[in-house]
Amino acid sequence: MKIPAKLHTYCRCDYSSNRAKLIGFACIIICTNSNYSLFEIMNLRLWIAPAIDHKQILFFFDKNDSPVGYVTWANLAPDSEARLLKDPNFLLHASEWNEGGKTWIIDFCFPSGHTAEAIKSLKKHFQSLGIDRVFWGRRNSDNSIRRVGNFVIPHREYATHSINLK
Repeated sequence: MKIPAKLHTYCRCDYSSNRAKLIGFACIIICTNSNYSLFEIMNLRLWIAPAIDHKQILFFFDKNDSPVGYVTWANLAPDSEARLLKDPNFLLHASEWNEGGKTWIIDFCFPSGHTAEAIKSLKKHFQSLGIDRVFWGRRNSDNSIRRVGNFVIPHREYATHSINLK
């Protein structure tokens, strides 16, 4: 005998609900970017979902709380980094997003600008994670790497003051 499925009209799992919300933010941003106009929905599973699962995505919102951009990054091992640099069809397996010590920006999507403000916030975020250097690559139209860059994140230096209690 077939047992009917019990369906709900709301998500009972906070993790699933939050993950869906974040994927929705990414979709809104992607839909407004002409460079992503041929982005296939399956790519969300390959590029956005793993970043969400590894907490390696940061969303940016305007004054009206509308999503305006996002950044994803991965901590790559040397073999993954070599593939990123040489293979235009580079894909990361879920296990590769956080397997090494070199932080690479995987996607930087800001269709309507705000990049200077985003970079400033992003550097602070990386600093809070203890990351001291971040690499990025500019791609050609065929997806090959055109240029590699990096920025150094200075460590926070805490001032210490001596207090004389005499």
